[in-house]
Amino acid sequence: MIEKRYLKYAAPFLLFFSFLFDTHATRLMTHWTDDRYIANLHLLILLLLVLSEVLEKGFLMKTMIVLGIVYDLYYIGIIGIYAVIFPVLVALIYFFKTVINKNLLTLFFSMIILVTLFELGSLTIQLIFQLVMVDNQFFVTRFLGPTLLLNMIAFVIFILPLQKVFLDKSMKRIKFQRVHRKSE
Repeated sequence: MIEKRYLKYAAPFLLFFSFLFDTHATRLMTHWTDDRYIANLHLLILLLLVLSEVLEKGFLMKTMIVLGIVYDLYYIGIIGIYAVIFPVLVALIYFFKTVINKNLLTLFFSMIILVTLFELGSLTIQLIFQLVMVDNQFFVTRFLGPTLLLNMIAFVIFILPLQKVFLDKSMKRIKFQRVHRKSE
């Protein structure tokens, strides 16, 4: 487990490297399917779900604004699309955290919802500003479907190791004890 005092310094670099890894994995998957399907890996969103348990909302918001600007420059060349979407995702993660009890099943569905919102949000903004022209059938069948499938598989593979590395076991015990005391 990474100590919380070091995690605040390591988190921006971990998020940046997951963003780079996502890019290379996406290119690999696209090449593997002979450019018929585009499956975007979003380990960045999975890492955000796990880090939201340990880091403050304000810190993650600032970090994701900076990473969103880098993402914009890397992918599109126009600053603003991902610089808006990433902080919105962080806000949604913290909103879900206050409303929904966190367990593996709700994290899984949160991941699906967040990936869908990320892809739909970025496409909608790009369509509004006429940066892309996309057929709806192509988007759903050859992009969103494979992206969701790949991220479901990635969730199953990576969630437990990420939780083991970033979350303290005593933190989970404290949460259980608090819930248990409230019910007495």
